[in-house]
Amino acid sequence: MPGISHVANTFQMFLADLQARRAHVLPHLSQLRNGFEGWLKIELYLWLIERHGLQAGVDVGVEYKVWLDQRRGQMDRETKQCDLWVRDADAHDHYHYIELKVPFANYNQGKLFLSASDDFWYMSRLLASDQSSSTGSAILLGAGFDEQPWRMAINEAVEYADNDPAHVQLAVGTLMLEAAPPLQWAVMTKVYPTRSVSMLPALEVTHE
Repeated sequence: MPGISHVANTFQMFLADLQARRAHVLPHLSQLRNGFEGWLKIELYLWLIERHGLQAGVDVGVEYKVWLDQRRGQMDRETKQCDLWVRDADAHDHYHYIELKVPFANYNQGKLFLSASDDFWYMSRLLASDQSSSTGSAILLGAGFDEQPWRMAINEAVEYADNDPAHVQLAVGTLMLEAAPPLQWAVMTKVYPTRSVSMLPALEVTHE
């Protein structure tokens, strides 16, 4: 059955394809101050179906309620709504669960980064065995950020999730735009025991 192996690598492929097809219009994203998170979710969902031959509702879907491990400290809810789920190509009966965030460098950025940190915290505490979790991820695409403060904010989010570093994949990069400030992106992934951690090496990359 079709699926994807690595969330971070797949998102990098998506960005590369997006840049190749829409380089002339992507600069307009930097002019926004909020509001394209829904676009990113649907764009990525449709791309996964087209590029990887996934069947909607079987191999990939949106808005899925995942169960959280109540044995973990500070747990305050039973479930979390995630934006996207995708079948694992290497373990066909398991899935990657993904949250998306689009923070902007404005007066509201602190709240948005806190929300993104919470997303990764929860995606790191899935009730993995009950819903066949391979990974839980938070994907961020940021507008208006300089590289250094962006990376600092991402590192803080990873630290906040308090995972064993051996079970975390981190990819951070920059999407260069023509005649417009670049977009910053990051993928934070918790690898669950159903997967071999060696299959998901930590990444530190810049996509141009």
